[in-house]
Amino acid sequence: MTETTPDVAGADVPETGSAEVSVRRTGGPATVLAAATVLAVALFTAWRAWQEEEPKALLEIDFSGASADVRGAIEAARGRVDVEPESGDAWGELAMLLRAHGYDQPSDRAFRRAQELDPQEFRWPYLLGVSLENVDPVEAESCMRRALELAPGRALPRLPLAELLAASGRGSEADVLFQQASSLEPFNARAMLGLARLRADAGEMSGAEALCLKAEEIEPENRMIQELLARILFRQGKRDEAERVRRRLEMIPQVETSDDPYVAEVLMLRRDPNWIGVRAQTMLEEGQTQRAVEYLEKVIGEHPGRVRFPLQLARALGGSGQAARARGVLERAAVDFPESAELRLVLGLMLGELGEFRSALTNLQAAIERKPDFAEAWLWRGRVLRGMKKAEEAERCFRQAVRFRPDLPDGHGELGELLLADGRVVEAVAAFETALDLAPGTAAWRRRLVEARRRVDRK
Repeated sequence: MTETTPDVAGADVPETGSAEVSVRRTGGPATVLAAATVLAVALFTAWRAWQEEEPKALLEIDFSGASADVRGAIEAARGRVDVEPESGDAWGELAMLLRAHGYDQPSDRAFRRAQELDPQEFRWPYLLGVSLENVDPVEAESCMRRALELAPGRALPRLPLAELLAASGRGSEADVLFQQASSLEPFNARAMLGLARLRADAGEMSGAEALCLKAEEIEPENRMIQELLARILFRQGKRDEAERVRRRLEMIPQVETSDDPYVAEVLMLRRDPNWIGVRAQTMLEEGQTQRAVEYLEKVIGEHPGRVRFPLQLARALGGSGQAARARGVLERAAVDFPESAELRLVLGLMLGELGEFRSALTNLQAAIERKPDFAEAWLWRGRVLRGMKKAEEAERCFRQAVRFRPDLPDGHGELGELLLADGRVVEAVAAFETALDLAPGTAAWRRRLVEARRRVDRK
C-alpha cells in the first residue's frame, strides 16, 4: 500500500507527485471559489445580454403604412425605453401610444412589461385589461381584478369588469359590481346602462326602461343609451316611442370618444390628422377652451391643407367670446378654402353674432350656392331674415331646411314660430308637433304648441 501523509486540511493524500495528486490538489477551496466566480460572471454577462435584447425584441414594430407623425411619436417613446429600460412609466407611455395607433400586440407586451416594473400603478393593468376584453377574456379579467385591488374605492375599475362578466353570462356577479359602482357614484350613467342591460336580458322591461331614462337624463347624447332604450321600447310594443328615439339617434354624431378618462387619454395620443379633431373636441367638451385654442393654432401650422381645424378653432374662439378673433380665422380660411360650404356657414353665423347681417346673409347664401341641399345654411339664413323682418323670405328658407332635412327639429320649430306669428295657427300646430316628435324635451316649443292649440280652439 502507498503510504500517505495528512495534507493541510487533514485529508490523506498520496506522497507521490502523480497526476492524480495534481488533480486532487487543484480542487481545493480556493480553486472552487475561483471557478464559481468565473461562472457567476458568465451568468451575469448572459443575463445582462438578455436584458439588453428583451426590450429590442418587445419593440419590434412594423411601420409600413404609418404616417411620419405616427412613426416619429412612437420612435421617440421607444427611444425613452431604450434609455430607461427599467422605467414602468416609459414602458406604459409607449404602450399607450402603440395602442392609440392600432399596434395591439406590441402594446400588450409593453403594458405587461410596465406592470412588472411598476406593480402599484393602476393604469397599466386597467388599460391592458380593457384592451384584451375581446381578445383574451381570461387575462382581461385578471388584469381588471388587479386594477380593482389597486383602486378599491373607485367606481371606474368595476365597470369594464362588470361588462366583461355580463358578456360571459355571469350576470349575478356583474350586477353586484354595477350596484357597487352606482353606490360609489350615484349619477354614473355607465353603471345605470349596465344595470339596464341586465334587467332587459332578464325580461324586466319596465325596470330596464326606467334605468335607461335615468341614464338619458345624465347623458342625453350617449348613443349606447339611446340604442338600448329604442330596443326596450320596441320589445314592450311602444313602437311610436321607439321610432322617435331612433330618429333622435340618427342626429347624434358617431364620433369615437370615451367617458373613461384613461381610455380617452389613449385616444388623445393619436397623431393622424383625422384624430386631431377628436382630441380638440374632447378638450372643448371638458371646458379646456384655451388649451384647445392653443392646440388648434399649432395644428393649423402643421396641417395647413385641412379645413376642419380652422373651423374648430373658430368655433372654440366664438364659444369663448372671442368673436373678432374667430372672424379673422374664418376670413383667412375662406381665402384658402374658397369652395367650403361649411366654412361659409360658420363665417355667416359669426358675422350674424357681430350684428353684420348683410354680410352674414351673403356668406350663408354662398354656402347654399356651394351646397344647395345644405339644410343648416337654409335654417340660419331664415333666422337672419326673420330678424330683419323679412318673413316671406324667412319662411321659404325654413321650408327648404325641412325639405332637405325632414328630421331637423329646429327647422320645424322655427317654421312654427313664424306661422304662429302670422296667425296661421293650424299650420303652426302641425309644425310644432313635428318638432316635438323629433326633440321631445324642448320646453319652449311645447309652450308654443299649447298656445297654438288654444288659438285653434277659439276659432
